[in-house]
Amino acid sequence: MLTGFVACDETTDNPIIPNVLVNEQINLTNIQYNALRRDNGYVYLKSGVKGIILLHKTGDTYAAFERNCPYRPFDDCAQVSMDPSGFFMSDSCCQSVFDLNGFVTGGPSPYPLKQYSTSLTGNLLYINN
Repeated sequence: MLTGFVACDETTDNPIIPNVLVNEQINLTNIQYNALRRDNGYVYLKSGVKGIILLHKTGDTYAAFERNCPYRPFDDCAQVSMDPSGFFMSDSCCQSVFDLNGFVTGGPSPYPLKQYSTSLTGNLLYINN
């Protein structure tokens, strides 16, 4: 039986972001989540691999993105943050840029951000995978 190996160089790594259990419950009335009361407001959560960006899109729509950048995710500095403008997310280490849907808009990352499921029941927002 033959076993195949795939060779990769640093610029074409296939980023495999580890799967970790994410099962969060956020009470949106809690003062620490005030930023989520406005459209495009966001907070950082300590879940996931390198954290989660939780974004209030509009109305009852929320999105949760893994902060571990999909370009060379095992680098210590591979962490995505929300730009202060609130219009996009980026990784200052590799200069990858992502829109508010997690899709790549610039930089070397060939992959979008990993996204977690969100569901809203009353004032409770659930984030899981």
